[in-house]
Amino acid sequence: MQKLLILFFVAITITLLIAPNYENRLRGESSLYQKVYSKTVEEAIGKSILWASDEQIRRLVNTVERKYGSEIKQISKKYYTSSKDIKAITIVESLTDEEAESSGGAVGLMGVKRTTGMDMGFNDIEHPINNLKAGTKYYKMLLKKFKDRDLALAAYNLGPCEVENRLINGFNPETMDYIWKIRRVRQFVM
Repeated sequence: MQKLLILFFVAITITLLIAPNYENRLRGESSLYQKVYSKTVEEAIGKSILWASDEQIRRLVNTVERKYGSEIKQISKKYYTSSKDIKAITIVESLTDEEAESSGGAVGLMGVKRTTGMDMGFNDIEHPINNLKAGTKYYKMLLKKFKDRDLALAAYNLGPCEVENRLINGFNPETMDYIWKIRRVRQFVM
């Protein structure tokens, strides 16, 4: 009799959880997620596609693999990160240009700011291998902090404090565009 009562309560609980959304689920919708992507995400996907053709991305992936593939694998292993993520960040941040410098002061393959490089223990981030090490170590720190790849990538792009602010106020299209570029490039990375 006790087992029957437990089964009865389990059945009622399941019914109460499923029933409110059942009609939407029959139509392939969910009341929790009415749209798969918001307008901001749709714009970001569009920008990431316009950013580079598949062939251009393949060339960049081949360049990274040829020049830094083995180093990135070793560095990724040391910091317990995905070498695919590191290669994708390198491509999106610098287009594989060792001497790249952003208007915000980020330099090198992984677009590392000098202060961030020093915080990670690397003074000479202009050197490509040190830049890869500093960027990978920083990315690993962000992964540990946010426990989510997309949030870690957003933090790599914006900075951790700004991501915490955006979690409350919403992300802008540029950040979404950055994340979608990384996702797109990862598809081509070996």
